[in-house]
Amino acid sequence: MHQCKRRWEWILVSALTWGGLTGLACSATVSTWGEPSAATSSSQAVVAEAKLPPPESSKVLLSQAFEAAITAAQLAQSATTASEWSAVATAWAEAIQALQAIPTDSPEWLFAQRKTREYLANQAIALQRVEEAARLAIFPPLGNPVLDEQLALYLSYIATFDNPDILIIGSSRALQGLNPQILQQRLAEQGYTDLKVYNFAVNGATAQVVSFILRYLLTPEQMPKMIIWAGGSRSFNSGRFDRTFAQILESPGFAAVQAGDRPTFESATPLAATLDTDNASRFTARDKTQAMPVSSINGYGFLAVNDVFNPDTYYQSFPRVPGAYDDAYLNFNLEGVQAVSTRAIATFARSNNIPLIFINLPLSDDYLDETRSAYEQQFQQFLQQEAQNGDFVVVDLLNEWPGQNLFFADPSHLNRVGAAQVAIRVSETDTIPWDVLAAPAEPPTEE
Repeated sequence: MHQCKRRWEWILVSALTWGGLTGLACSATVSTWGEPSAATSSSQAVVAEAKLPPPESSKVLLSQAFEAAITAAQLAQSATTASEWSAVATAWAEAIQALQAIPTDSPEWLFAQRKTREYLANQAIALQRVEEAARLAIFPPLGNPVLDEQLALYLSYIATFDNPDILIIGSSRALQGLNPQILQQRLAEQGYTDLKVYNFAVNGATAQVVSFILRYLLTPEQMPKMIIWAGGSRSFNSGRFDRTFAQILESPGFAAVQAGDRPTFESATPLAATLDTDNASRFTARDKTQAMPVSSINGYGFLAVNDVFNPDTYYQSFPRVPGAYDDAYLNFNLEGVQAVSTRAIATFARSNNIPLIFINLPLSDDYLDETRSAYEQQFQQFLQQEAQNGDFVVVDLLNEWPGQNLFFADPSHLNRVGAAQVAIRVSETDTIPWDVLAAPAEPPTEE
């Protein structure tokens, strides 16, 4: 019996090395009271045919969970395609289902809960592998992996729910700083039911990048009823080099846009056929089949960050940079290409009857030293002037939470709690014309 038990342990140790999970589900995957039954010779058949019976004894359910876990680990050894990794995820789901069927008053229940955590982690990796194997780029790369991913996610969101009523856009500060689901929920509580909100923020997005996305990348049919642009002064500094936009300009995706193509799932024309000779040479076979990145951005475009900013520990890992030496404020200039892009966005929104809202996101007290505060005051004045001229709304939350580091992940980025609080604060702002969301939107026109 002991030799058989060691054999099962060896199978689990060797099988679960996929995805770096060697230590996740080895020692505890074999029961302490007996041996699990041998796995079927056809792992695919086990996944397809395994059906959980009505609730039985806890030991039977645990045995079923262990067998499904062994099957998942075995399948993972040879999985390469999306369907094969999906079978792995399904087997982990069966193991989890068996564990969760164990009654809460059973002596085995606590062990089953801890085991569920391990299996959920294994299943999450399998699901990520499904995405990696299945999701090829629907558009040539745009020089920014987050932009590539957000574009694919946004088009998939539209295919699932239709266009969002509210589109959030901006830089990384918006990506993790405004939770679209919380905003959607809070607006529903105010009577604005059935609204859809998506966060299309991209790391490093300046005004130029936002202008490119709204005015050139997305089609008129993909526009929302309202645009919420969230961010801060760093995205408007024309005196610093705009690396993100420069990378877009050099990308195959930008060449495709210049050639008149737009990313849609419905396009039946091969992209290479739409490019001229010079641009087509830049759009290689690798670009056509490039796998999309898979990050922690959720299905609504939001990146939840759990870190909590603690100056006492944060600066043990990261240098404290005074505002006078912060590259984000280098040659600080609010008149230039970023201002031109800001005005172009306002004109685009106004001409298409899409309300534009700018949210000046909070910064921590630790970040806002004397130098940065002076620059931020200039930016606040700039926003008010541009809003008046461009007919858009500004919600200034820069100093919303003095001394409340629990809302921040680092000195200038919000965490999950802060992102929820911003969503709540925005939902309660009566200067935002929420009423337009209840009216049918007119289809935007090309600029």
